[in-house]
Amino acid sequence: MEWRQRRAELADWLTNILKLDVRFYGKSFSWLSLGHVTGVVRGVATTFLMARWLAPETLGQFRYVIAMFGIVGVFSLTGMNSSVIRGVAQGDTVVARAALKRILQFAPIGSLVLALAALERYVHAEPSVAAALFIAAIAFTPYSVSGLYGPILTGFEKIKELSRVAILNNLLYALMFVIVLMNDRSLITITIAYFGFDILFRGSLTLREFHRLPQKGSADAHMSLGHHMSGIGVMQSIAMNINQILLQRFWGYSTLASFSVASVIPEQIKNACNSLSGTFLQRLSRHTQNEKYAKATQRHFWIAVAGTAALVLGYIVSVPLLMPILFPQYPDAVIPSIVYTIGLIGIPSVIGLYYFQAHNNIKRLWRFYTWNSAIQLVSSIILVPIFGSWGAIWSRVATRITSLPLSYPSISAKEPSKKE
Repeated sequence: MEWRQRRAELADWLTNILKLDVRFYGKSFSWLSLGHVTGVVRGVATTFLMARWLAPETLGQFRYVIAMFGIVGVFSLTGMNSSVIRGVAQGDTVVARAALKRILQFAPIGSLVLALAALERYVHAEPSVAAALFIAAIAFTPYSVSGLYGPILTGFEKIKELSRVAILNNLLYALMFVIVLMNDRSLITITIAYFGFDILFRGSLTLREFHRLPQKGSADAHMSLGHHMSGIGVMQSIAMNINQILLQRFWGYSTLASFSVASVIPEQIKNACNSLSGTFLQRLSRHTQNEKYAKATQRHFWIAVAGTAALVLGYIVSVPLLMPILFPQYPDAVIPSIVYTIGLIGIPSVIGLYYFQAHNNIKRLWRFYTWNSAIQLVSSIILVPIFGSWGAIWSRVATRITSLPLSYPSISAKEPSKKE
C-alpha cells in the first residue's frame, strides 16, 4: 500500500514537473511497449532471420520487392489513418467507412503498377523477382485496408485492446513465418508468407472493428486532413524508398542487402518510437490551440530530443557487440549502422507533426514534408550512384536531422490562438 502511495506521489510530481499526463502516457506506453516487444519477436522472425538465413542476393531481391511495394504505397492513401484517428477521437466515427471507400478507389491502381513492375523484371530475365512482384500486386489492395483497425482503436483510446491484438498478431505472425523459413527459403514463398499472413490476421481484426463501429457524425472535415496527408505521402513514399531502388539499379542486390542489414536495428528502434507516439494525435486532437498548450507541447518536444539522444548514444555503445552476434555474415555493417543511427535524432519530429495534424495546420505539414522529401530525393539521386550504400546512409541521416527544426510545435503570428 505504501509502495502504491509513493508511486502515485511520483506520478504527481512528474506530471507537475513535465506538464505531461504521466499516468495516461505511462499506462499507454507500458501496454504499447509490451506490444512492441512482440513486434521485436516478429522482426526477429522476418528481418533478422532472413538476414541470417538467406543468401545476400535473395535478401536483396526481397528488399527490392518491399521497396517497390513502398513506392506504390502512394495509392494506399495512408494519410487516411490520421483522418480516422482524429475523427473517431472527436466522435465522428463515420469517417472510418469514408476512409475505407476512398482507399478502395485508389489501391487497385497500385496493384496495376506493381504488375507492370513485375513485367519489367521478367523482360530483364529475373523471373523470381517478377513472380514476387506479381504476388505483391495481388496483395496490395487488401493489404492497404487491412490495418484500419489500428486507427479506430487509437481514436477510441483503447490502448490496452490495441496492444493485446498487436501481441496476438505479432506472435502468430512470427510463429507462422519461422515455420515457413525453416521449410522453404525461396523468394516466392517468403513473399507469399510476408504479405499473406498480415492480410489474414490484420484483415480479420479490421472486419471486426467495422462490424461493431457505430455510424455517427460527419466525415468531411477529417477527410480533408486525410487527403492532404495522403498527398504528402506521395512524396514521402517515393523519397523513403528511392535509395533502395537506386542501390539495386547501380550496385546490385547484394549491396542492397548490406544496406538493409546496417539499417535494420535503427529502423526497428524508429518503428518502436513511432508506435509509442501514436497516442499523441488522439490526445492532441482533444485540446484547443492556445499559447499555453503550445508551450507545453514544446516542452514535450525537448524532452523527446533528450531521450532520443540518450537512446542513440546507448546504441552506439552497444552495436559493436550486437552486430557480430546478430549478423556474423555482415562484419562490415557495424560502422554504417552507427552512422545510420545518428539520424534517429529526428524522431521527436513526430510530436510537432501530430500537433500540426490535430489543429489542421496543413501549411506547416506541407512545409515539413516538402523539405524532407526534396532533401531525401536529391541527395539519394546524387550520392547513391557514386557512393553506394554509404550514399544512402548519408542521405537518410541528413534528411532526418535537417528536417527536425521544421517540426517544432509553435503558433505563428498568422495562426488563430485562443487565450485561456
